[in-house]
Amino acid sequence: MPSYRFEAARGPVILARIPLKNVFQAAMSMPAIGVLMAFVIGYSVDTGFLYNYYWRCRTVYLPSVSRLLNLPLERILWNLLSLSSVPLQLMVVLRQYILTFSTSNKLQFLRVVMVISSVFQSLFLTLLATVGERESGEFHVAFFSGFAVSTIINYTVFTILMRFTAKDENPKHGRRRVTVLLGLVITLPTIFIAFILHNVFCVKAAYEAFAIFEYLTIILIYAFHVSNFYLYSDPSLKILVCLKNGKTAAVRI
Repeated sequence: MPSYRFEAARGPVILARIPLKNVFQAAMSMPAIGVLMAFVIGYSVDTGFLYNYYWRCRTVYLPSVSRLLNLPLERILWNLLSLSSVPLQLMVVLRQYILTFSTSNKLQFLRVVMVISSVFQSLFLTLLATVGERESGEFHVAFFSGFAVSTIINYTVFTILMRFTAKDENPKHGRRRVTVLLGLVITLPTIFIAFILHNVFCVKAAYEAFAIFEYLTIILIYAFHVSNFYLYSDPSLKILVCLKNGKTAAVRI
């Protein structure tokens, strides 16, 4: 009868190799799927809550994404997918930090700003997923404001860093980032102005403008991510899930 002898591993044991492009795709697609499924559910069973409903001071005729994601049934899948994507987004941040390496003190400072703004992005996205308009409209707006500011800072800093550190990058990628940034500079302030016009001054059609520009903002955010997909598409880039000293750790190569 054969006998087996087991010895302790002398180094880390690799449990899995996950392509980085899959991590990026999952991190970006999970919140998007949550939003799309919320629309499907909303237009299937909650149509009465989306059109011709009274909000704050008058009847409005177009649902904002914020309202849709805050409906009881719709928010379940949105919360699950958006919150589950947060750890994956931090892996994406790690890749961005490595990509933008520089010995310049100014660029090193910008790299730190990029990481901090990414963390705040994930934090405010988490808060937006857990505190909706029904729980607290004021907090929801504050969290959205934090998410918007951290998003603009992060995208701006990343665009600047890629401009000075990625010397061999095709210029078209930089132009795409700048185009999206210019779009966000227009849509985000418009959202705040429209929100104030509706909630404070009850201006006609202000809420509908708020909803439309909210749609555009989400599209622009995903356009920015899509423009950077090529940075993660190299099949040789993987996340290694290792077992070392009885503990599991994720190591990027």
